[in-house]
Amino acid sequence: MDNLFVLSLLAILLLLLRIIRSRGQPSRPLPPGPRGLPILGNLLQVPSSLLFLKLAEWAKEYGPIYSYSMAGQPIVVLNGVKEASDILDRCSALTSDRPRLIKLNQYLCRGLDFGIMPRNNTWRKHRRAAHEGLNIRVSKDYRPIQEEETRLLVEGLLLHPELDVVKHLHRQSSSLAWREIFGRESISLGGPDPSAPMEEIFRVLFLAMMPGGSFVDTFPFLNPLISRSKWIRQFYDETTTFFVNAFSEPQTETALRYFLVAMLLHPETASAARAQLDSVVGGRPPTFLDYDQLPQIEAMVKEVLRWRPPAPLGLPHCATEDIVYGDYLIPKGSIIFSNLWSIGRDPSVYPSGDAFKPSRFLTPSGSPIPPTANTHEDALAFGYGRRICVGKSVAMDTMWITVASLLWAFDFRPVMNEQGSEMLPDGEAFWDNGATVWPAKFGVRFIPRFEDLTERIKASVLE
Repeated sequence: MDNLFVLSLLAILLLLLRIIRSRGQPSRPLPPGPRGLPILGNLLQVPSSLLFLKLAEWAKEYGPIYSYSMAGQPIVVLNGVKEASDILDRCSALTSDRPRLIKLNQYLCRGLDFGIMPRNNTWRKHRRAAHEGLNIRVSKDYRPIQEEETRLLVEGLLLHPELDVVKHLHRQSSSLAWREIFGRESISLGGPDPSAPMEEIFRVLFLAMMPGGSFVDTFPFLNPLISRSKWIRQFYDETTTFFVNAFSEPQTETALRYFLVAMLLHPETASAARAQLDSVVGGRPPTFLDYDQLPQIEAMVKEVLRWRPPAPLGLPHCATEDIVYGDYLIPKGSIIFSNLWSIGRDPSVYPSGDAFKPSRFLTPSGSPIPPTANTHEDALAFGYGRRICVGKSVAMDTMWITVASLLWAFDFRPVMNEQGSEMLPDGEAFWDNGATVWPAKFGVRFIPRFEDLTERIKASVLE
């Protein structure tokens, strides 16, 4: 008990010292933000779920860059395209590190998940190896697998309409990861799912990434006490080493759910894409050979990722040095979040940001807008700066072939209630999964666009 008292007293003294030191920093202020309480800062104002909505609300009041505090830890939130590009891209040498993330990095992943480990030599080695296996050139090697798994998805939706669409999308996502990462056989819809244990791991890891998602990260001065207590540590030692590309596959599955929500709420936006599909592929399923001839599909994918980013706050960055930005100071050690939800609604780049408009990514003639002219759509799904997801190309290819195939194969209709009325999804309802945010549960009916859809799919395999 005496040792516990001494450690508690030491923790309080360290916290007070941290507050005193923060008040003695240079004269430039942090970006303005909501007022908080002494010592606790804004801890009691930060919700335990759907944090991105609260941060978007604050953005309307405090602007494209603001800050708040979690028990003395400054957190800077970027809400505009310019601010995110300036700080996370142009200053990436100073903002490409990760916060300490004690629970996630030290206890759950044992310091072996390169996605959240500090930017050190170990990270560089892991990053180099991951890039060699997932870069844009190598990603094309996975396209036959992606085409096959998408064909299986279409067949599954056609033959098993009684199953929830989430089960179909999860099978595709899990099977792709199982095959691309481990070189194993496809996971069948009705068979055992060897990736099932990863679901609980995803849940624990994604929650630990978020501000306030871990007690030891909110009050890091308690870590010496926690590390010495077996009873406390049992709540932290919940999982084991993670693997590369773990973040991009769940995001892809989530993005495809949002695609279906968009098609139910805005069916008119599918017309141009379907017209282009019919003129290019006719009665056969689309393939990656059709990519350059189907800019409408690319625009649809980009708009889904902008309209409903699967991970609306991305992953946290950390300032490794003091950064002067305009009239403000971002102190060394600050946690930096790019609020992708607000960035995707930046009116200077995305007018009418709440509207679902794939045409915003096309020129008046229907050609793709050159990447240098528009956009941050990749960042809206995969992050800014040097820590951008290495699985980006693979994930974007999966999105493209799946969206193209589903638009070619099906019309989408809401499910019916007992009174025979269609039940549209609530586009503003979400389910918080930590770092990723899902649309709330919804139903969708897949109406084949061809009477002989099964035969057309089988014929395409034999060609």
